[in-house]
Amino acid sequence: LAFSPVGDTFRIRARRFPGLTNCTSIDFFHAWPEQALISVADKFVETIENIDEDVKKQLSQHMAFEHLSSGEQGRLYLETQRRYNYVTPKSFLELIDFYKTLLVDKRGKVESNILRLDTGLATLNKVKADVDELMIDLKHTLEVVAEKVEKTEALLVYIGKEKEAASVQEDAAAKEAASADKASSEAEAIQKNADIELKQATPAMEAAAEAVNCLSKAALGELKSFGQCPGAENGNKVMAACLILVEHNYSTKIHNDLKKCWDASKKMMGDVGGFLVRLQEYDGRTIPEEEVEMLTKWVVDDPDFNYERMVKSSVALANLAGWVINIYGFNRIYVKVAPLMESLEVAKASKAAADASLAKAMGEVAEVRAKLAELAEQLKKAVDEKAAVEANAAYLKNRGSMADRLINGLASEKVRWEIEIEKLRTMSQLLIGDSMLAAGFVSYVGGFDAANREALWKDQWLPDIIKRGIPASEGVVPLDLITDSAKTAEMISEGLPADNISIENGSIITSCKRWPLIIDPQVQGIKWLRQKEEANGLTVMQLTSKNWLRGMQNAISNGAPVIVENLQQEIDATLDPVLGRAIMKKGRSFVIFFGGEEIEYSSDFRLYLQTKLANPHYKPEIAAQCTLINFIATEQGLEDQLLAKVVGAERPDLEETSQKLTADFQAYKVQLMELENDLLNRLANAPEDILSDVPLIEAIEATKATSTQINAAIEAGQITEKEIGIARELYRLQASEGAMLYFLLTKLCFIDHMYQYSLDSFVTFFYKSIENAVSAEKVEDRVINLKDSLRMTIFTWVARGLFVAHKLIFLGQLMFNLINRGNLGEDARLDPIEFSFLMRGPRKVGEDNPLGWLPDSAWQASQALMDLPDFSNFCPDLIEGSPRFKEWYNLVCPEDEKLPMDYSQLDKTPFKKMLVTRCLRPDRMMVCMEAFIRQTMPNGDSYADCDSTSNAVEILAQSYLDSTPIVPVYFILSPGANVVADLDIIAGRYGMVRGTSYNMVSMGQGQDVVADRFMEAAHREGHWVILCNIHLMISWLGKLEKTLDDFAIAGSHEKFRMFFSSDPSNGIPIGILARCIKLTNEPPAGLKAKLKNAICFFPKELFEEADSKTKSILFGLCYYHGLMLERKAFGPLGYNMKYPFAIADLRDSAVCLQNYMENSGGGKIPWEDLKYIFGDIMYGGHIVNDFDRLMSSEYLNFIMKDELLDETEMYPFNDGEKETFKCPAPTTQDRYVAHINETMGADTPIAFGLHPNAEIDFRTTASEQMFRTILELQPKTSSGGGGEALSPQQIAESVTGDIQEKFNEKVFDVEDVQRGLESQ
Repeated sequence: LAFSPVGDTFRIRARRFPGLTNCTSIDFFHAWPEQALISVADKFVETIENIDEDVKKQLSQHMAFEHLSSGEQGRLYLETQRRYNYVTPKSFLELIDFYKTLLVDKRGKVESNILRLDTGLATLNKVKADVDELMIDLKHTLEVVAEKVEKTEALLVYIGKEKEAASVQEDAAAKEAASADKASSEAEAIQKNADIELKQATPAMEAAAEAVNCLSKAALGELKSFGQCPGAENGNKVMAACLILVEHNYSTKIHNDLKKCWDASKKMMGDVGGFLVRLQEYDGRTIPEEEVEMLTKWVVDDPDFNYERMVKSSVALANLAGWVINIYGFNRIYVKVAPLMESLEVAKASKAAADASLAKAMGEVAEVRAKLAELAEQLKKAVDEKAAVEANAAYLKNRGSMADRLINGLASEKVRWEIEIEKLRTMSQLLIGDSMLAAGFVSYVGGFDAANREALWKDQWLPDIIKRGIPASEGVVPLDLITDSAKTAEMISEGLPADNISIENGSIITSCKRWPLIIDPQVQGIKWLRQKEEANGLTVMQLTSKNWLRGMQNAISNGAPVIVENLQQEIDATLDPVLGRAIMKKGRSFVIFFGGEEIEYSSDFRLYLQTKLANPHYKPEIAAQCTLINFIATEQGLEDQLLAKVVGAERPDLEETSQKLTADFQAYKVQLMELENDLLNRLANAPEDILSDVPLIEAIEATKATSTQINAAIEAGQITEKEIGIARELYRLQASEGAMLYFLLTKLCFIDHMYQYSLDSFVTFFYKSIENAVSAEKVEDRVINLKDSLRMTIFTWVARGLFVAHKLIFLGQLMFNLINRGNLGEDARLDPIEFSFLMRGPRKVGEDNPLGWLPDSAWQASQALMDLPDFSNFCPDLIEGSPRFKEWYNLVCPEDEKLPMDYSQLDKTPFKKMLVTRCLRPDRMMVCMEAFIRQTMPNGDSYADCDSTSNAVEILAQSYLDSTPIVPVYFILSPGANVVADLDIIAGRYGMVRGTSYNMVSMGQGQDVVADRFMEAAHREGHWVILCNIHLMISWLGKLEKTLDDFAIAGSHEKFRMFFSSDPSNGIPIGILARCIKLTNEPPAGLKAKLKNAICFFPKELFEEADSKTKSILFGLCYYHGLMLERKAFGPLGYNMKYPFAIADLRDSAVCLQNYMENSGGGKIPWEDLKYIFGDIMYGGHIVNDFDRLMSSEYLNFIMKDELLDETEMYPFNDGEKETFKCPAPTTQDRYVAHINETMGADTPIAFGLHPNAEIDFRTTASEQMFRTILELQPKTSSGGGGEALSPQQIAESVTGDIQEKFNEKVFDVEDVQRGLESQ
């Protein structure tokens, strides 16, 4: 069996199951001793290379020292800050592992940087060495260039002469060419005209050929076989035309005789094949003119001589007709073209002669040109040689220029790189100690605050490293080892606060080996992580969600980041495999057994744990698995944030410029680093001949120029930043006080769990205070107004949510913080020893008390007071002035009177007078504290009387204006409170209808579903929802918190409002409480305050409408109400039982009073009826004890009488007493309040008809509780002084010692005591 000794689990189980201790052997495993730590470290350190053996031994011993000192600092942290931070062996192993990893990584980067810089230097040195050779080559090349230029110029002169001779011949050839061109043009013109005419003849020839082609031997044979010519006369005309053309038969007799003509035609077609060939080969150009004349009468003049007409008789006959027509048409065209053709032949001959003459001339020109071409080739070769030499010279000059540009441009870099290389080589050894410090920083300091972090690494670890001779840089800062300016700028751009502690936390989160567990009550850390991981598929979950297990499994398998938010002190054991990284290798992949399943584990998976608990106590098992990181904002860091906000609101131009400069500086740092990396990379990857790479050198120059511009911009920006800083610093007092106020609020949760305040809510009211501050011309006056407004705004916001017993504590703590910071003036500062005396009220046992009238406790306190310098003779003076001190001591309100003797001067120093009152009359300390606050604080009355004249509805109305869709209102219930009725009034003012746009849910079993439905609808449609008694469903509140977060992210309707009510409960999630405006409904402390509160409860219009009698009776009723409530403070002296009197009793009594007065018609007042209603029904309905009922009746008998209508004494049975308070004549509500403020003195038992000593017990107890609480809220020290925390064992021993000291001489007869008890 294994149990953790931390927490109550083992103790409880051992008590429940005695066998765990009776039947087992208990082995208590203590922390690893130093030697064991050194031995483990030796095993791991010996594998590290390039470290001397002596240094390795010292490293192992220092690792053990870091581990042990962290544990000791954790114990000191618990004593001073009441925070737990455990150191486990897992932390030590992480220290060793992270040290090895970090050392190797940093060495690798240093070596890489050395190599890059060395390459850059080598390149520059090589370029410099090449310059001399370049100059020699350049000189020789320039000589060759001069020689080539001379030869080329001579050749140019010779070629010029040859070109003149060639020009003459070319002119002659040009004339011949012009003559040939003219002849050619004439021939072409003739040819063109002939071609046009021939084109017209061509269709006719083609048609004739087509007609012949259509004939066949069979068709002609068929035609031949006819006995007579088909087509009669028309057919005869066709055959006659064929005889004329083919047979040259010109006989008209035959032509005109059908029979003769047909016979001649048959004879002509005797050889059908031969006839067909004759038709095909017929030359239409040579037809005699006489034949043409004979054919004209048929072909031209006869309309029946055509293909269409003849085809009706015979196809062959029709084709012969088409042949005749087309041959005739071709001949007529050809005869017209023939002269053109003859002219064309003549032109062609002329052209041929011209071409021959031209060819001869061109031959001569060609010879000349060939000679010129040869000369041109020689010239080109000479020019090319000259150009090559000149190009080489230019190239060498350019290389020289490039070399100069490269060397001169990087001259400053060369010097810096040489220095940097030496630093890096030195750093390579110094990294041994530097990395050791950084590894310890990441492994151990995350859970500490800023002061304890520095106490570890700066005051303990670094001196030990130096003492042991471990190489380390002078003034090394561990943060510089785990981040750089680029990473820091990136984190800040992602939303990480820019203060140093936040940057440390961000760097630890990104560096640690274990999963980070972030203590983040201000939710600044989770905001940064959300933005940082948003693009990586972030999953945000709570362990109270239904499907968190499946979501975690998917993220683990897919390699997505996960934020588990709002953790409580107990973490679900299901998460243990993930926290412990219980990863196994299976094949090529990794798996983890999680949630009852074996799932694949991705190396990209990242887990972040976050809690909103301000001071969680996580067990060592969790500390072993996680890296605890204290993300609680520091006061200095918050001060800087608030400074940016107030300057942004007051001087947006300054803040915008400041933020731009900051962003520019971060960008400049990143850009400079990138430029240098780019420069070195270019040099490292440059070609062998770097001077030939012009783009590279130009890029290097541009990089250097940009770097110079950036450095100049940084210098100019630093000057501007300094000027802006001076202007911004004027507002630092406001920011400083704001940070102080916030951290004062964060401590209130130690008083009661309900007092939780988020940073976002605080910032909201911070801005509100800026809006409400009185304007001023001078900045200094404006800052004073801003401070006053901030102080009052925050106090009002917080005080409305505090129980009455705690309001004076908060106000006192606020006042003392302001005094100690000098915010109320340097003269107001308190002596720490005197302040400690006031808080502790110590006692000192010394000489016996010689004063019979003074209690021993007061005498012992007076003896302790003599240890203070200004009171060294107090006890002798007390004895000497005993009668006068006794008189002062017996006063009802001694704090208002001067002390006897020289101590009367203490009225000028109220705080010192409080020390005397603390010793002699501790019961008056709450009154003294309130008076001191009123006197010391600026506008102290406004704080002490805050909301004293406002009723619950007015306060709720003001709080509603402060609320937003993401800032709900939270009612902390007290007996008799009816917050729903007040909210109904406010809802009516804003047009919200119950059941429609305003819904109430009384929480209980099954009502969570109803609440979810109402909230979802209200979120979309802008309704109001009040969830009453949410403390009855603690298990559902985690889901409620998540719902509110989702609404805030999604954005709700602007009219959407949430209201909650509950009894005080430690189970209410911090996330719900911190975001809400909290309101309590307790009546104020003190009879005077209760009376004012009762008067102001009634609406002013209603009060003013009442008649004078009603006003007087109502005043008496309010006084009676105050008496009945305030008597509870006297404990058993006040009541025999506790009763839940509330403002509702006053309200109902006032309604009855109004009804009775209206029914009386201005006649006699029914006092007996009123007293019966008030004493036996309204208030008496709560009373069950006869004596308490009798007391109530006596009060009513004293108050409810005719004298109440005039000025009468309100303090019962105060005959002979100096204290008095009379009822005023009927007046306005404001005058009643003014009368109370002016004439009613401090609270006194006389107001209740009690003896003045009746309040001593409860006031003493309340005063001691007040000082004890304020003391608990003070910063603790480890010096054993003012705030040293005591363990339960030490407290028990102290109390036992006190008892023994008091009763050591006392001997009791036990039997006598027993007999006395039996006789009772």
